[in-house]
Amino acid sequence: MSLSQVPRHFAFLALALASLLTIPLAMVAGRPAQPEVLRIGTTGTLNVEKDSAKEKGALMTLKSFIKDETGLNNDIIRQNNWRELATKMGKGELHVGVFQGYEFAWATGEFPEVNVLALAVSGARYPVVYVVVRRDSKVTDFAGLQGQILALPETDQGCVRLFVEHECQARGKDLDSFFSKVETPENVEECLDDLVDGKVQAVAIDRVALEAYKQRKPGRFEKLKDIAHSMPFPPAVIAAYDKVLDDATRQKFKEGLFGATNTVKGRTLLNLFRLTKFEATPQDFAKVLADVRKAYPPPKAEGK
Repeated sequence: MSLSQVPRHFAFLALALASLLTIPLAMVAGRPAQPEVLRIGTTGTLNVEKDSAKEKGALMTLKSFIKDETGLNNDIIRQNNWRELATKMGKGELHVGVFQGYEFAWATGEFPEVNVLALAVSGARYPVVYVVVRRDSKVTDFAGLQGQILALPETDQGCVRLFVEHECQARGKDLDSFFSKVETPENVEECLDDLVDGKVQAVAIDRVALEAYKQRKPGRFEKLKDIAHSMPFPPAVIAAYDKVLDDATRQKFKEGLFGATNTVKGRTLLNLFRLTKFEATPQDFAKVLADVRKAYPPPKAEGK
């Protein structure tokens, strides 16, 4: 996989996994009935044009995949933020939600009834953010980057920006005042090439993308060193409330996701979203969520 292709998996997944109907779900004897249309909300963004052939292709593939696995037509819509998404899911206005991993950690702190259907994994299960500089740089830690130029690739992985912003705030500054300039290129490989060539002084990047660069350009990789890295973040999460999504649909949805690597359409879906697989929650997942929630407290709700 080319490094220029790595970062978009959540962006496509987030926009592709939404139009929202605000009619509450039907209930039968206190239990949710199978929906006629599966309504999926996301918090993701997509930095391509709305009529992009790639976006349309990804959307059509996903909707077709869900239809095949659940037998249900489906609508997909982006929400303003994770709190709105979790709230609408709890009210039954949405059946399924797609969260960035750290957003799900925040959501479970306020909405404990929301449960994981599957984790969307790209390479390593838990993303780790690295800040790298040239090996001959005198900088040895994050503080030493103040006043320099940072390249922050414009990827779907919000944990990269979250980590960098947190490190800046820990030193009493925001992102733009800590660095002399923040560049946001889309191509990760070119971003690292610019670092090797001295055009920028640091790059913040996901571990999987950094390892891909090592495989593709080992000589250039050897000219780099990391001076800071994050704790493990949760991957993107597909979630639902048990009280909202009926058992049969939930099981079909999960089985379809977990078996994606076994079908042509499933593998196409994974490739479009730059994913390796969908998987169930491991034993340490609750601890990872708690650790992230503690280290990166959620932003306060508006009006509070």
